[in-house]
Order: sequence, then structure tokens, then C-alpha cells
Amino acid sequence: MVLGVALVVVLAIGLVLLLGKAAGYRQVLDALERASGPWLLACLVLEAASYAAYVISLRAVIAMDDGPRLRPIEATRMWLASLGGTRIVSPGGVGGMAVIYWLLRRAGMTAGGAVSRVLGFNILIFALFGVWAFATALVLLMPQGGSVPLGMELPWIIGIPAIAVAGLWTSQGERGRRIAADTSHGWARKGLAAAVRGIVVARAVLAPRRMNMPAIMGAVVYWATDVACLWAALRAIGTEVSIAAVALAYATAYIAMLVPLPTGGYGAIDAAATFTLTVLGIPLAEAVVGVVVWRFFNFWLPTIPGLIELGRSAGLGRTLAERHAGAPPPEAPRPA
Repeated sequence: MVLGVALVVVLAIGLVLLLGKAAGYRQVLDALERASGPWLLACLVLEAASYAAYVISLRAVIAMDDGPRLRPIEATRMWLASLGGTRIVSPGGVGGMAVIYWLLRRAGMTAGGAVSRVLGFNILIFALFGVWAFATALVLLMPQGGSVPLGMELPWIIGIPAIAVAGLWTSQGERGRRIAADTSHGWARKGLAAAVRGIVVARAVLAPRRMNMPAIMGAVVYWATDVACLWAALRAIGTEVSIAAVALAYATAYIAMLVPLPTGGYGAIDAAATFTLTVLGIPLAEAVVGVVVWRFFNFWLPTIPGLIELGRSAGLGRTLAERHAGAPPPEAPRPA
């Protein structure tokens, strides 16, 4: 944890200095001096709403099908501990997923059930991420959509439906049941079986007959408010840009989170977000400052509490084990 925090600090200083030199330190300082207090307060409120929505969605998915019903404070602590785990091992959020998996096992879930819940929740979060990125790209493709490069729009318009069709086909009916029940020893087969079980959980959340609105709305608000925070950070320094364009730039930059870098992807997403904003025509100095302000609220503010809660996660595990002792383990949803 100490090494991870030290690396974050080094990366942060190095990235800001590098981008500041490219943009011109004077221009960056001028943009910082223009920062508006009310807009910065809006950033704080939006990020608080974003993480509260994430906790609501996580808690709702875990409670599905007689799963553990976490108290709000337990779900919040679980999220903070998982955030701390993601800061240490970040690619695809795997560190955070491992923390949630371990805590769900402590709460009495079977190994398969815990894996299904963790993967299902993350698939749900990123499925809705893909849906609004696809919708935003379609809106911006219209003549009145604005001057967003076609190369930033088409990958979402083509890629998201293709991924959705592949996921639905793989997890459907007898095929889905066969893949999900595969007990082969190969890591690829095991990984595919776990992924299909995760897709089944996400589909159960979205199924019309049993639609889990807290989980769905929590995920939608989580993304929407984080995008709005980036937009507000740009508005804080006087940058005029449509929130739809910022949303597409955000989505494109967020793919950098999947790059196998440590410390929550710090550096990759920051550089990518700065680049995608300049593609929209925003001056480099303003893009640098906007991203730094956004990441202060999005990344830095919750990092220290997250690392502290990660260190205290053993206590949360004991609490969950005591509260759910003797409860029958919930069954994972079956493919439709």
C-alpha cells in the first residue's frame, strides 16, 4: 500500500509537469486562476452523488435472489475497501473485485455465487456505460450534434451492438447453462464459464419481469454524475463545451482504465482524457486543468479513505461473517 501510494504521487507529479510543459506553464496557471468556486463545489457534490449511486447499485445486486442484505454502512465500507484494492491492482478493477469477492465469501456466499455477483455487477456497470456511450455517439452523429470526429463516434456505434449480441448469444438458454456449468480445468474455460455466470446476473437485473431499478438507476447515476463532474471542471475554468461531447470524450478515455497499469490507471486515463478533450477543440492548457480538477474529486479525495478501509477490511469481514452466520448460501440466477 505504501509503495502504491508513493507511485501514485510520483506519477501525478510527473504527469502534471509533463502536460504542463507541453501546454505551457503560464497558460495552465492562468486557467487555474480562473477557476470558479461554485463550479468546484458542483464537482464535489456530483462526485459524492456518483459514489453514493455506486454503493446503492452494488448493494442491490448483492441482495438479489436472497443474497446478503448489507447495511448501508457495510456496503459503503465494502465500496471503499474495493476502491483501495483498485488503487493497488487496477487493470479492469481486478483489485477491487477481489476485495468484494472476499467480503462476500465472509458473508456466507459460495465461491461460485460470489464470483457471479462480482462479475455480474461489473458487467452491469459497464453494459450501461456502453449503452449511454452508444446513445451519445448516435446523438452526436446527427447534423446538429456538434463537431465531434467521426472516428470517435463509429467505434461505439459499431462495437457496442456487436458486444451486446455476443454476450446475449453466449449466455442464452441451454448454451448458457452448458457454458456456465463447465468445470474444465483449463483457465480459459473456467474464465468463460465465470463470465457467462456474470452475464446471467446482469441479465437478471435488467430482465423486464424482475427489473432491479435500484441497481439500474444507481449504475446510470454513477456514470452520469462522473461525466457531469468532468464537464463542471471544464466550466469552472470557463471552457464552453457541450456535455454530450464531454460524455463521448470521457467514454473514449475511460478505455485507458483497462490498460495494465498500477494505481487505479493514474496517468493512462488522465493523459487519454486530456487528448480526447483536445480532439474536441479544447486548448491543451484548459484540457490539462479540467482533467486535473476532475481527477482531484474523482480520484484523490476518495483514495485515502479507500486505502484506510482496505486496511480495516478484516474487521468488516468478521462483522459480515457474524451477521450472516448460519444463513443458507443464495443460489445464482440461471440462464434464461
